[in-house]
Amino acid sequence: MIALALSILVSTLLFSCFRLFPKFNVRLEEAVVLNYIVAGSVAIGIAGPSHALGRVAEPSSLAGAVMGLAFLYMFKKIGECTQHLGMGVVAIATKMSMVLPMSIFILLDPADPFTWPKAAAVLLAFPAVWLASSPGRSADDPGIDAADDRPDLDWTLPAIVFFGSGLIDFGFGWFSSEAHMSSDADRLSFAAVPFTVAALIGLLRWAFTPSAKPVLSRATVLGGIILGVINVGSLFFLLSAYESMPFPRSAIVPSNNLGIVLATSLAGIAFFKERPDGRNILGWGLATTALVLLLLPD
Repeated sequence: MIALALSILVSTLLFSCFRLFPKFNVRLEEAVVLNYIVAGSVAIGIAGPSHALGRVAEPSSLAGAVMGLAFLYMFKKIGECTQHLGMGVVAIATKMSMVLPMSIFILLDPADPFTWPKAAAVLLAFPAVWLASSPGRSADDPGIDAADDRPDLDWTLPAIVFFGSGLIDFGFGWFSSEAHMSSDADRLSFAAVPFTVAALIGLLRWAFTPSAKPVLSRATVLGGIILGVINVGSLFFLLSAYESMPFPRSAIVPSNNLGIVLATSLAGIAFFKERPDGRNILGWGLATTALVLLLLPD
């Protein structure tokens, strides 16, 4: 339970960083690339460079490299979604994406049988995401952009975050078993692969794309470093929760996501003066109901 609680706490800090970036003039794209450089370096350093290098040929490392190809794009979209639509919206879109890995686990893993409560939860997930994607209002915070001027943001960003996050969550869940990793060093080595691949892609883009030349202010560098350390913790604690929690894999992501949805929504209201409207509240209620249904005994 400790690993799960820490995963929820650290993930909430992750969304809060995105929310604070505009206030401190942190450039999102540069901070995301720096974040992956730091995250990969920290993960390799703690796991031990020799241990991490020795696992390069493992199937999980190949899968991690594939996920790394999507990491840079997805992380940037999560940041944009947080800035444009608020913490509660991006938390719903990210965390309700668990219906994708959950559905795949039910189909492929005999330990995760189909039940009607799970089916009802999946059906509730989609209107929950749609309702929660209506941008809330902030009382005096310019950090949330005027989404009304960009109506496509109401749908495109949450949809990208929803499907992309779901597929990445499936990859982490599938390779979290003891067959692929059995120690903290294994988990950190696995986490280092997508971080490093995403960092290399970002650096190559900086080097060979003139329009992507980075502008690295002190605030941006500091924001990227903080984000990278938090990102390592978020993934490490999630992988640890898969190992330590007495639930099938299809139940770990819902347990984690319920806590993050509630924590980020409360943080947005308490610390960033976000004002949810009726559709937001209904969406959060449907999301909570769906996640509770998923935790019912089979």
